[in-house]
Amino acid sequence: MTTNGAMTVSRSLSAPPQGQGSASEALAMRRPVENDLRRRLLSSSVLEGGAAADFPENPPLDLMPQLQRSGPSIVKTRSGSVLSRGFILKTDHYPSGRALDLDINVHGAPNFRAPRQGNLNVYGVAQPRTQGLRAILSVLRCRPNISNPTHVVWFCTREEPIVYISGRPFVLRDASEPRRTLKLSDRAENLEAIELRLKTDILSEAAKFGGLVLTHNEIASDSGEGAILPTWTAVDANNVRTQRELMENMRKDGWNVEYHRIPISPERPIEDSYLDAYLRVIKETDPLSTALVFNCGMGAVRTTFAMVAACLVRRKQLIDRGLEDPYSARSVGSRSGMSTPSGMSPPANAKILQSLEQASAQQDMNRSLLRITYILQQLLDTKNSQSAIELLLSQPSLLEALRKAHMGNYGVILSLLGCLDHGIKSKKLVDKVIDVCDHVVNLREEIFINRVRYSLTTAVDDKERDGFLNRAVKSLEKYFFAIAFANYVEMQDDFGQTFADWLKARTEIWNQIVFLRKSHGSRLNVFAPINDLSSLSKSGADRHALLPGQQNDVVVAGGQILGDEYSDHVVKNRSGIILREGTLLKSDQWLSRSSNVPHGVRGAINFRNIPGTNIYALGQPTSEAIDEVVRRVHEAHPEATRVVWLTLREEPLVYINGAPYCLRRERFSLRNMKDYGGISASRLEVLEERLRDDVVNEVHAFGGRLLLHTETPDGSVIPIWEEVNPDNVLVLKDVMAERKHVAEHLELSYARIPITAERPPDFSDLSELIEVMIRSNATGAPIILNCQLGRGRSTLTSVILLLIQQWLARATRLRDPSTPGPLQRTVPASFTNPTTDVFPHHSQRHSYQIINNLLRVIRKGPMVKQAVDDAIDQCSGVLNLRDSIEDARARAEQASDEQQRRQHAHKAMQNLRRYFELIIFQAYLQSTEPDTMETHESFESFVKDRPVIKTFEKELLAEDLNTLKPLERVNVQDGGVARPDEVQQVVANRSGSILSASTILKSDFFSNLQKMSLPERIEGAPNFRRVPLTLRLVSTSVPSPGADGADRFDFVTGNDNKWVCGSGMPTVDGLRRALQRVNAHPEGNNWVYWTSLREEPVIYVAGHPHVLRLIDKPLENVEATGVTTAVVETMEENLKRDVIREVRAGEGRILLHDEVEERPGVFSIIPIWEQVEDKDIMTPRDVYDLMVKDGYKVDYGRVAVTDEQAPLPGALSQLLTRVRTGLQSGHAADFVFNCQMGRGRTTSGMVTACLIATTMMWEHEREENLQTEEQANGLGQYDSIDGPSEEEAYLQGEYKVILQLVSVLSHGKLAKRLTDRAIDQMQDVQNLRKAIYDYKLKMSACEKGSAKQRKLMDIGVNYLYRYGTLIVFANYLIEIREGKTAEVNFPEWLQERREITMLLGRRSLD
Repeated sequence: MTTNGAMTVSRSLSAPPQGQGSASEALAMRRPVENDLRRRLLSSSVLEGGAAADFPENPPLDLMPQLQRSGPSIVKTRSGSVLSRGFILKTDHYPSGRALDLDINVHGAPNFRAPRQGNLNVYGVAQPRTQGLRAILSVLRCRPNISNPTHVVWFCTREEPIVYISGRPFVLRDASEPRRTLKLSDRAENLEAIELRLKTDILSEAAKFGGLVLTHNEIASDSGEGAILPTWTAVDANNVRTQRELMENMRKDGWNVEYHRIPISPERPIEDSYLDAYLRVIKETDPLSTALVFNCGMGAVRTTFAMVAACLVRRKQLIDRGLEDPYSARSVGSRSGMSTPSGMSPPANAKILQSLEQASAQQDMNRSLLRITYILQQLLDTKNSQSAIELLLSQPSLLEALRKAHMGNYGVILSLLGCLDHGIKSKKLVDKVIDVCDHVVNLREEIFINRVRYSLTTAVDDKERDGFLNRAVKSLEKYFFAIAFANYVEMQDDFGQTFADWLKARTEIWNQIVFLRKSHGSRLNVFAPINDLSSLSKSGADRHALLPGQQNDVVVAGGQILGDEYSDHVVKNRSGIILREGTLLKSDQWLSRSSNVPHGVRGAINFRNIPGTNIYALGQPTSEAIDEVVRRVHEAHPEATRVVWLTLREEPLVYINGAPYCLRRERFSLRNMKDYGGISASRLEVLEERLRDDVVNEVHAFGGRLLLHTETPDGSVIPIWEEVNPDNVLVLKDVMAERKHVAEHLELSYARIPITAERPPDFSDLSELIEVMIRSNATGAPIILNCQLGRGRSTLTSVILLLIQQWLARATRLRDPSTPGPLQRTVPASFTNPTTDVFPHHSQRHSYQIINNLLRVIRKGPMVKQAVDDAIDQCSGVLNLRDSIEDARARAEQASDEQQRRQHAHKAMQNLRRYFELIIFQAYLQSTEPDTMETHESFESFVKDRPVIKTFEKELLAEDLNTLKPLERVNVQDGGVARPDEVQQVVANRSGSILSASTILKSDFFSNLQKMSLPERIEGAPNFRRVPLTLRLVSTSVPSPGADGADRFDFVTGNDNKWVCGSGMPTVDGLRRALQRVNAHPEGNNWVYWTSLREEPVIYVAGHPHVLRLIDKPLENVEATGVTTAVVETMEENLKRDVIREVRAGEGRILLHDEVEERPGVFSIIPIWEQVEDKDIMTPRDVYDLMVKDGYKVDYGRVAVTDEQAPLPGALSQLLTRVRTGLQSGHAADFVFNCQMGRGRTTSGMVTACLIATTMMWEHEREENLQTEEQANGLGQYDSIDGPSEEEAYLQGEYKVILQLVSVLSHGKLAKRLTDRAIDQMQDVQNLRKAIYDYKLKMSACEKGSAKQRKLMDIGVNYLYRYGTLIVFANYLIEIREGKTAEVNFPEWLQERREITMLLGRRSLD
């Protein structure tokens, strides 16, 4: 192989490229360099044999010795901004993906084809070579200089960088995974900028090797994957092109082609507006005179999907012009050689059309059965030709399930059809279009093949099987979206609304997408009816066993259905839009779940009044019960002229003979269907009308009888047949409309607010509830709420309405009756708890760590919690939301079976989440006034503006049983803290808003805090150091080989007498000494901009800083990522109040905790009682105010950053403003940063300040001069031919993620170099690159999969993320400085560049 390779090289070298006039001149210019190179190579001892001896003066004429010597190390030593270390250029070759039965084959353009039917001028192709591109454009008649040429619009969907060398496409790949697509960006302009930088890198590398670049050539092989050979390829400025340059040049040469890049990675979610990107272009084109060509790598899945989408749009364009539907029944007939006879009378014509349609459907079914047999035969691992047929004949139910799936009738697709207007029509159309575009891949069959493969693959490695499953899910998602898109196209007149917006307005479709993408539970459920294919993969006795998890699902759902074969047959063959196969109509009356409520109403389960209010709640009532409930409510409120009835059900209902029935799935008959989660009221009512129509059709079909299901007391679901008159089938809206004028002077006002069961209401639900309450409050109308059982949703909503009612009442009460003016803020003592007189105080009220964390960051946290607790207790007639958390937790702890334990824990978590959301909602109500609602922020923006809430919500998603432990149960002996009873009692009974139960105040100082190697030491300001602030740009005397612009200059320490300092959290005296050290004392002439980067609340007690910690995690910060500076400082004010209250209660004593080292590496936390006065308790802001008062020249600021994590973009933006302000202030100033130890966050702050100051002093002209300086001999430094060792590479920060990040940034190499120099300048306490490498080594030494390894991995990845974020920030600063970007703030700039977030999100230390 090597010999052949060498021969190829020598041949390609001996034949210079033809037809290029400048070739000889270029050769002459390069000759001295090459001669010099050959001399040095030959004089070195590297060449073996006698070459040097044979040619002492006359080196050989060729470059082969150099190329042979360099070849193995080139990939390791690459240093381009895109073509960097570890990356290769591979031929863009897909040996296995070629379709062999195409209508025409075009050289250099694999898989070029058009749909078989429709004549819509839509084409697809794999990535073509240059001659293939010309051939396609010639086929499409858009050559230069011909009359009336076709206009071709070309879409490239590639999401990886491509570059053409001598007409052949090459792609950038990771050398360790050469066949795997390198995902860098899905923004077209970014990808095209990367390709231009890649082109520059290729030319730089070629300059180094005499006009050659090392590429990797994938050889075709019959046995699957061929070898990948390193191959030298001739390169010059004329033969390297990006695809855009190629297309632009063709356009200049007169080819009538327009080019668009719309990158689509397989992972890119379809709703991410790329269909809209196609649509924007396609809708402006003429379907009759413009050809659309789509290409991806292989021309398979993405190209086919794009062709399907384009056909759907073009079909609509033709129909809108009054032309014939290209996919109509007439066209369908033509496929089998028949056409519709014309000139007949309309009825006969219709009958013929109908019989043609039936024949076509039968044909489709037959074709489907043949394809299923063929596919199974291909995939079954056996030589017996009868096996597939035998298998299908012996299992008719399996055959039926496979047939449904093969024709696209998956459960989730049928759910989608129910949600769409004319869903069935859309599916038929999409199926038709998919079938005519299936030359290379059939998008519908792809789901089926991968799903069956998953079951039939018995690989030792699960990775291969999971690959099939993932592909099956992705294919199902594409099919799902194609149908939704077809429906959208059909409904649009001018495409004024984008597909993304159309989708967003249909939450019920979104929820099905979430179901499709779920990563937990059995992922096979999305493939119903072929979710269980165990009979394919098993044989003999165990053929009938279900897949693991399958039986359990039935048990969980309590859905074992008892019944006869006939009713099973009816259920399986239902064909309505909503009442479809496998769905039941189950009675809504669950008498087994009825609580014993006083004054109950028959047919209205759990009917009750919330004591002391005009709010009522109940389960779904019968028609008679509705009348009785309204009568009773009117009796209780005779003065009311209106009764408001809110139904909270989200699942479709229908009333049959006066009783409510809801739609359920056959296998999950005791569980609500999740298909319609998040649906709006109006769309839900449309679905219910469709359900009613389906029911009426079924009543007619069965001669006035209907199959219903009801539940027996033991939880079995049994079928019953009932006589039904179609007039007695009603939707809830009609049932309520009949009762609108229920009595004289009494109106029943009905509204539907669908809330998902077992979940907190979403923002729009809460806004609606506020509006309803404001309206009913004005008229005093009583409110009736109903959910299914009158338990969860109705109780939760009662609590919400009660909180809104109290909020409105408080506003009214706070107004001075004599003046209608603004609200008065003071709260009368009598009104702090409006419910105590109405409802007795409940038993012990638990709190949870996560709730306490939340209370610390909201205003008046304890008062908010008390209001919510009171409301919960007042509404607890049937269910106490707070107690239900504890009940479910206790059950989870006692459960013997793991599945039950998970189920109870999940339920407890859901209720804790509801409790959590109620507290946030009450905090929102407390922060706004009813009369300012119009101008005030909405609840949604209230939550979004407080990202810290998101941090706490993540904990709730973890489903960790420890999160559910009430605080009173913290084991006070834990944590290695020897605590006497008194200490234990004080800690457990703390009740401040910040210093709450189970929290301690721990000293910020501990042993080994000070780094001994620092040149200076200041008592009380640990790890203090002072370093020059700026770096200067200098030209490098000898650039590295193949250097590009960024390699020609470097950064050295600035000499402008500006300084930056770092320190741990200082004591009060330490702060004075530090300010004196930098000459900012009262007599000094220097200013200090002191910035604290601590996110955790700190309090000074007797001059020493203390931090809030949890008793069971005394060495860990209480994290609140995303918390704002204002919130932290408010928390510190509240903490100060709590401490002073405790000092007074303890008569001058406060309990503190300190950390002592018992023996090396073993720390223990000891309690200390300190005698203090009120004035000894200070917040950090108080301390700095005291310094200013004493005459010190200090400006204090706080930017909250989470420990061990990268600063959030917002924090970097704040630092930019702060450092700029200091630099532009005009007086000499030091910038000082501190965190707790003066290590991680402080060093990041110092590096950030250095980046900001250096780019502000940037001499842009100097950089331009440096870039245009003549490049020195690029071969001067070439002794280090083997490149850096692995350790050196990692210590230089060359992780894959970082190299990829550098390649997507506009100034990546420069930004990395600037960041690296800044890190080196600030490395006295910590070098970030070294810290990452240390954690990488520690992690590698741990046992794989252990908790310790995971923890080290988390810290290492967080550090790498911090390093990446600093490089990105440096790039942003360079862009702003160069004026290439209008100045936007950093978070906004980052938001537009999602490829950066995607790369930084990769959890890898490779």
